[in-house]
Amino acid sequence: MARESRLRPLNLEALAAILREEGWDVLVEEDVIARQDRADGVWNVYADRAGRVRLEVTRPADMPRGRRVTVDGREYRVLRETHEIINVFTTVNREDELLQALHAFEEIVQRKLWE
Repeated sequence: MARESRLRPLNLEALAAILREEGWDVLVEEDVIARQDRADGVWNVYADRAGRVRLEVTRPADMPRGRRVTVDGREYRVLRETHEIINVFTTVNREDELLQALHAFEEIVQRKLWE
């Protein structure tokens, strides 16, 4: 089935309202930037007027390792963290398709559909 072509730019405020309704912290400038701090990492969504939507998930890949070190008599704590970054891209043709894309993003990340 062919995708419906979009003749007008998407309404960023409408996209932002959908994200806020779903519990995202949202900033609207030239694009929409949304963030959620979750137990499994930081989730960011970026959307523009052309309908391009990207999810970026940054999450720990391993347990942090730390140690204390002394340099010139001053003590420092060094924490080494390893993260993985997952990006998922799609395009929506209408504002009301964003919710479907958000749910698909969730499924893709939770089920690790890229593996």
